[in-house]
Amino acid sequence: MNLLLNYCLLITVLLVTVTGCKSEDESENRPDLDSVEIRPEVVFDVVDDEPLQFFIESRGVVEPAQRIQITPRIGGFVEQHNIVEGRFVEQGYILLELNDDEWVNEERQAYNEYQKAKNEYEIESRLRNDSGSGSNGDESLLRITTGLAEAELAWERAKLNLSYATLEAPFSGRVSAEQVVSNGAYVSAGQNLGLLIDASRVRIRFDVLESEIDALEEGMAVELTGPGGKEFEGEIIAISPVVKTETKTGQVLVEVENPDYELKSGMTVEGRVFVRSESSKVRMPREALLERDGRTLVFKLNTDEVQWIYVTPEAMNSEWVLINHPEIAPGDTLAVDQHFSISHQQKVVPLLVD
Repeated sequence: MNLLLNYCLLITVLLVTVTGCKSEDESENRPDLDSVEIRPEVVFDVVDDEPLQFFIESRGVVEPAQRIQITPRIGGFVEQHNIVEGRFVEQGYILLELNDDEWVNEERQAYNEYQKAKNEYEIESRLRNDSGSGSNGDESLLRITTGLAEAELAWERAKLNLSYATLEAPFSGRVSAEQVVSNGAYVSAGQNLGLLIDASRVRIRFDVLESEIDALEEGMAVELTGPGGKEFEGEIIAISPVVKTETKTGQVLVEVENPDYELKSGMTVEGRVFVRSESSKVRMPREALLERDGRTLVFKLNTDEVQWIYVTPEAMNSEWVLINHPEIAPGDTLAVDQHFSISHQQKVVPLLVD
């Protein structure tokens, strides 16, 4: 009995010893959470003393300098045409020619009627002059009573209709046609057959806020960026004298040389006009500026620690801010991203902006 009791006590002591050793080992290996330092990654950029440029920016849609609808004044059957999508047509070239047999006959008939009325007028005029009853006031009346005045109008109208059978390009340009026009097809008077577009020069209308439009003048250069990122340069040729009451904007018309036709009608482009520049001690990215408790501040990098500095912006645009602070100089490094939740004198992992 005593032997069994001693044996149980021995096992108990061994278990306590092993458990105690294991607890001590775990305590030694477990890190002290209070001593762990967490350093967030923060993106920084270097500030400079370059001047701050101010631009007026807007967005507009490209339209050609010249554009007309290809619309026949009279109906008829197509004899020949150049109404083909994308076709270049020189000024004076035929866009559309209709069969003119009908109009030639009408013109000849009208001419014959005119000659007949003219003969009657001349005979009647001689008779009146011989009898001494003619006067200047009777001249106009005689033209009417003999039918000469009406015949003249009919002949002029017939010649005009005959001229409408051929439609020539008033300027050089490219054809835009959404429908196919075939020789021999009948087209109606007033039917829209397509567009003739001269896009060697294009115009863009920009809406500008009423608070900014007074800073613009005709002749100012305009920097333009197309949908693909390519840059162009234009010039302000007109500023609208009217501001829209609904949008509080005025319209500015910009003209751009487009010899390679890279700007297409209907494209949306970005435009900006340089209006002035300002300078100060430091120019910094606008992303560096934060606001807390109604005050603006930045985080300056000192080795691996950030310093919280209150600043007052002197001027700013959409990209940059000008400041003049004794603790910030050109060449200093300020936080510009991933810095919204850091605090004063916090150690960080600094990353430079690309």
